[in-house]
Amino acid sequence: MFGKSRARTMCAAVMAAGLAFTSACAPSTQQTQATDAKQVSVLPAGVSLSGTPDTPAAKPLAQHASLKVGIPSKLELEAPALLAQTYGEFAKENLDVTFVTDTVPNLLTLLGQNKIDLVYAGAQALVFNALRHGVPIRWVSGVASSSPDSGVYMSTKYGTSASDFNPALLKGKNIGVNPGGLAAPSEYGLYDLITKGDLSPSDVRMTPFSDIAAMAQALNNGSLDGATLGAPFTASLKPGVAFQAQAGYPASMQIAGYFATTELLGAHRDAGVAFFRALERTVNTYLSGDYHQNTEVMTKMAQQLGTTVETLRVAASVPFDFNVPAQSVDSLQKMYQSVPGTLQVGNPVKPGELIDLSLVIDAAQGK
Repeated sequence: MFGKSRARTMCAAVMAAGLAFTSACAPSTQQTQATDAKQVSVLPAGVSLSGTPDTPAAKPLAQHASLKVGIPSKLELEAPALLAQTYGEFAKENLDVTFVTDTVPNLLTLLGQNKIDLVYAGAQALVFNALRHGVPIRWVSGVASSSPDSGVYMSTKYGTSASDFNPALLKGKNIGVNPGGLAAPSEYGLYDLITKGDLSPSDVRMTPFSDIAAMAQALNNGSLDGATLGAPFTASLKPGVAFQAQAGYPASMQIAGYFATTELLGAHRDAGVAFFRALERTVNTYLSGDYHQNTEVMTKMAQQLGTTVETLRVAASVPFDFNVPAQSVDSLQKMYQSVPGTLQVGNPVKPGELIDLSLVIDAAQGK
């Protein structure tokens, strides 16, 4: 890790609306000069972040380096990094990677305190609040396109398919949501459906569940009118009880990925590029197509995630995608603005201020 050379800190205070960063965290002159170095906020036409097996080729660092990577929990979405460790892809880059597990707010605080180098997280409101207060945080990679079976599921009392469901019917309905509701990026599908029905969030009754299995059961027994669900919980829905009314999020946006600060994008970008070369090579070699049918890969993944191959195969293979479309920034902010107290007062963050794809592009191009 490169904490000794860093000059900035991230100040954090836990408030009722979530983690807020104070203006005392403004970057130093050195940080300002490093900000946006080689920044690429939109994937250039003709550039692909995917490739064939064993590509991009390893390009070992001239000097051994180490990175600490924060993850909130071990999920299949983090399989590229976890399996890169298992298959020795980091070692091929002359890079050591250590994983640190904690909550997303704590991990982002550690990122600013120079204690970790990258964080895997959803693009929560606190990311936008941090940037607005001068913390040089960047969204450097996506993770996946929306899973085909994730999204908003409605009781068949209100329709049978997305094509015949009228979103205006959400008014007054009781919808199960993940903790945080529309303050969490995972609820974008519900927000999108609400806006399609010309409704406001206050028109819909949202019941948060920390136990997602219980939320699926509540939809099964009729105590909920709908719920935001994804794999493997969608597999427990009884046939004929519910239908998918809205996907989790459209292909034109992303809701999660890896976050870093301009330190990794600047003086130590070689280590950042090496990290993403290993991740992209892992996806291209082991996690492309319907990799759930590859018993060897799934066995290693199950070991990493502390589960079974059978449990993982209940869901479809994840469509990994490292891109972060610019629309993601505007769309998520609009959702957060609909929840009072979620975004701190200030001008909206522009896509070019937050997204920086230069590490994943350089990695894909073998640089």
